[in-house]
Amino acid sequence: MTTPIVDFVEKYDETISLRLHMPGHKGKCFISPVAAVHSLDITEVCGADSLYEADGIIKESEENAAELFKAHKTIYSTGGSTLGIQTMVSAAVPVGAKIIAARNAHRAFVNTCALLDLDVVWVTGENADVISSNVTAKDIENALCKEKDAYAVYITTPDYYGRMCNVKAISEVCKKHNVPLLVDNAHGAHLAFLRENLHPISLGADICCDSAHKTLPVLTGGAYIHIANEKYAERIKEKQSVFGSSSPSYLTLCSLDYCNFFLENSVKEALCETEKKMSALKERLSPAWQFVDGDVLHLTVESYKSGLSGYDLADRLRERGIECEYADDLYTVMLFSPIDNDEDFEKLCAAMENIPQPRILLYKDEIPFILPEKAMSIRSATFSESEKIPVEKAEGRICSLNAVHCPPCVPVVVAGEKIDKNSINILKKYGIFEINVVK
Repeated sequence: MTTPIVDFVEKYDETISLRLHMPGHKGKCFISPVAAVHSLDITEVCGADSLYEADGIIKESEENAAELFKAHKTIYSTGGSTLGIQTMVSAAVPVGAKIIAARNAHRAFVNTCALLDLDVVWVTGENADVISSNVTAKDIENALCKEKDAYAVYITTPDYYGRMCNVKAISEVCKKHNVPLLVDNAHGAHLAFLRENLHPISLGADICCDSAHKTLPVLTGGAYIHIANEKYAERIKEKQSVFGSSSPSYLTLCSLDYCNFFLENSVKEALCETEKKMSALKERLSPAWQFVDGDVLHLTVESYKSGLSGYDLADRLRERGIECEYADDLYTVMLFSPIDNDEDFEKLCAAMENIPQPRILLYKDEIPFILPEKAMSIRSATFSESEKIPVEKAEGRICSLNAVHCPPCVPVVVAGEKIDKNSINILKKYGIFEINVVK
């Protein structure tokens, strides 16, 4: 498979001796540790194409990606899945309309709804918490039967713990009701290349976005927007240009371009080996370590069942030179990729084998997640005059800015919702002790 963006940038670096254009570093290194990147960091010079009006090398590379992911159309994002979420929501839902969404949505979705003045109908499944909504096809069916004027359904899968929704079943419900299914697949770019293709596009989603940089060898900010329903393909670039920077990173575009080569030639074998290594790791570790079922690249430890909080386990791994993706009071999340090798798995295994486990079940904080009362629209609350106050004094006040713990950037309280005692307890659980409220 060709790598047109990489080829162009390398040739440009070799042939142009004086750059009288941005970026201001002019391809010259003044920071030695990152010398290699400066000469390859360019802008939209002649022949380099333009991300939002792509008709040259970027278009060719995106078409390569679409072929690999089996999408009708794939476009690149250098603004991560945040730009992907903004693009796909604005492409599918008119300003001021209604959208049904699983509650564990990233704040990028909520902020997009504020900008578009969308009316969000939140859906949660059984035993839902902030990060995992556990939404089923039945939950979506019930919502669509009740909200007949909804324009789209929006879900997040895999979630931050690696748990996955039944996209195929949910997509069938959406098709029955003639509404598009939008999927935040930020943690699942690799799903198209497993032995069983579990990518949302292959399972019936109309549009989805993937953060390529999360589980594939791509620079931070590199992402895909995949379109299966050609109804949304024609103007998708126009929608993207409304939200995206007019100076997209060519370094990130190069990494997306070269990733196509990796996806065509190496990723399936690498993921197969990663699955084997993950299984071997779990079998080797003490049964006292228990794990969340879900995506193969998420190793989510139910730390509290081994007598440690998620924070404790993350701290002890950090002492051994291992940094985790995420931790809270119950879970520790480690995110792998097809690049991780035998040595990486051995290092983690050795570290966990040497971490003492009290082997008692810590008290699991069973604070129920109950949707707070909606008092204002997301847009009105977001753009209202606000003030920051301690959460202890916030009962009865209206949230003005999504209260999130980052990562995972999933709001505990959404802008426009009235803060209650239950919300305050959950906010404290996630280490949020101040909150912005409508003044």
